[in-house]
Amino acid sequence: MFPFPFPGQFVREVTRGVWLERHDYFFLRNQKQGFNLVFNGYMYKKEASFRSTVNWICSDGNGKRLTENKCSARAITKIEGGIKLGKNAHNHPPRFMGGNIPAKLLPKDIFYPQY
Repeated sequence: MFPFPFPGQFVREVTRGVWLERHDYFFLRNQKQGFNLVFNGYMYKKEASFRSTVNWICSDGNGKRLTENKCSARAITKIEGGIKLGKNAHNHPPRFMGGNIPAKLLPKDIFYPQY
């Protein structure tokens, strides 16, 4: 059983635009056998990978037409750990709140093994 709060669930608003080194984030395998990022109750899908970072976009609303209510929130993770949220906040409530947490969350240490 997880300690409170549950991993991946929404806890509070987090500072955007600065590297957060002590915040936990998780990964969840998606239908295409890739991974989605789960952080503070929100889920992101991978946009681009670089040598030491991965860029993520909010998975809620992306892929919709421009006229629809698209979420423009973004995040960046570093290979050695740490996450930075983009300047735009989410325009919808968190996907994971309370006990509504996926059972197969993978900790960042599994996704980004230490050297």
